[in-house]
Amino acid sequence: MLTQTHRVTLSVRVPRGAAGDVDGGVESVVGDVDGVEYVEVHDLAGVRPNALDLHVDAAVTVELDADVADPGERLRDGFGVLAVD
Repeated sequence: MLTQTHRVTLSVRVPRGAAGDVDGGVESVVGDVDGVEYVEVHDLAGVRPNALDLHVDAAVTVELDADVADPGERLRDGFGVLAVD
């Protein structure tokens, strides 16, 4: 399958009860977005806890299906994704 690769900075909500570490939580949230084939976290720029989850700013590389016309829009549409730069 053909993919396209993008390096982006994004903000996501990672559930506090998620198994694993913060990097794994970011990978899980972003990896659940429709069309995402692979996620690699490069840097965590900020982690802000609240009662139910962690707000995390991270630099990631994502591989998306080749037919995704607007990668930023696709990522922003994902559950738990707050912002994409």
